[in-house]
Amino acid sequence: MAKADVEHGDAVQRLLETLKKSVQKVGAETLSLSPEEFDDVRDALIRGEPLYRILGMKEGMIEARYALAHQIYAAGKYEDAEMIFRWLTVYAGDTEAHWLGLGACRQALEQFDGALEAYQMAALYSALEDPAPFYYSAVCLFKQGKIEDARVSLQAVLTLGSKDNAEHRAVMDKAETLLDALNKGE
Repeated sequence: MAKADVEHGDAVQRLLETLKKSVQKVGAETLSLSPEEFDDVRDALIRGEPLYRILGMKEGMIEARYALAHQIYAAGKYEDAEMIFRWLTVYAGDTEAHWLGLGACRQALEQFDGALEAYQMAALYSALEDPAPFYYSAVCLFKQGKIEDARVSLQAVLTLGSKDNAEHRAVMDKAETLLDALNKGE
């Protein structure tokens, strides 16, 4: 290995170490944590712990914010609800309903790409067992003119849904209706 390559590698390594220390310092100052506490928080996040638990927030606080976001959404104040749902996905992002709420707000605001991202996260947190995120994704895709992608998403609804589950059945019925309309519009 050439001397210049070794020196370059050493310089990159020093730069990475400096960046790591800087990020740790900023994170520790922002959260008022010692470097050791910051490392503990980072490790817990890597393990998948929701931030609200790491920071010692009560689950009731999360539930109250969800209820508030839901009420604000129902009142048609989508931007305000979107801010709360965004907060919920940061602090309790392991909950499908929070991602569905965020997606619904963005869909109502016609931010379809953002809605699709939120619905994808909802699908992941449902372990791909809830057909609803796929249905809502299909609606967004349809509104974007991505008819083939919408069809694929609707087929996923019909594949993932369970006819024995009343909530699934309601979503599956909507998916079948939309799929029929798309197929007739060919």
